[in-house]
Amino acid sequence: MNTSKRLKSLLIKAGLKPDEASLYLFVSENPGCSIADVYKRVGISKSSAYRAFESLRSLDLLNTDAEAWKTNLSAISLTGLIRKLEGQQRNRQRLISDLKTFNNVSRIAGNSKISGIESLEGEAVYQKYLDLSQMAFDTDLVYGNWEPFNNRGSLVSLEKNFINNRVKNGGNCLLVLTGDGPNTKEITDYDCDENRITKFRKPNYDKKPVWINAFEGNNFVYIWNLDDTGNINATFIDSKPVSEFYKEFIYSQSA
Repeated sequence: MNTSKRLKSLLIKAGLKPDEASLYLFVSENPGCSIADVYKRVGISKSSAYRAFESLRSLDLLNTDAEAWKTNLSAISLTGLIRKLEGQQRNRQRLISDLKTFNNVSRIAGNSKISGIESLEGEAVYQKYLDLSQMAFDTDLVYGNWEPFNNRGSLVSLEKNFINNRVKNGGNCLLVLTGDGPNTKEITDYDCDENRITKFRKPNYDKKPVWINAFEGNNFVYIWNLDDTGNINATFIDSKPVSEFYKEFIYSQSA
């Protein structure tokens, strides 16, 4: 396949109509030509040539003389078409992400033995947290003391993975910390371009839950605890009233 045929094939695969691809190729090979030259020599109608020209001009594929834009045509780079394809790719990625969200929501909710509530222990605590990081929500609202978890086993790498997942989706975070320490400092320093607001506030009481995640954009709440033996467990709740209660609580603590 010669270069012209190969390029025409690629242009059509990229979404150009055959007449548009033919016009672009003709102008590329005959800079300074006119619209009349196109429909006389390429074998497409006058109206089709004008429609193809307007489409190519909208993609910045054709450059024309300002005084005689229909009679002095020349082809420029494929940047405009590439930009359009990149935009379509981003939209497709957003669609894929949204579909994954629905898939994950179904999987999370479907695991609950009691409707809307799920208790987790061990590795299930960590996997659920990573699953939540893939959910559709605007802002992660966080309250608690991060240090006690790391007295039992370091979860810094888990939290970094959570942040990384959120950054890919444009992460926002309101983080209200009631304690301080080396592990907390490592997390607060690990920004990764996430839009984070970090507040330090002394706790009004020393009770569980140690760490709360609520999410603007859904009705999920994730509550982390340490049991009597110091092992990490968690409760996942899908409830609008509970979610609204914890959101209001976290916002009040950040004031």
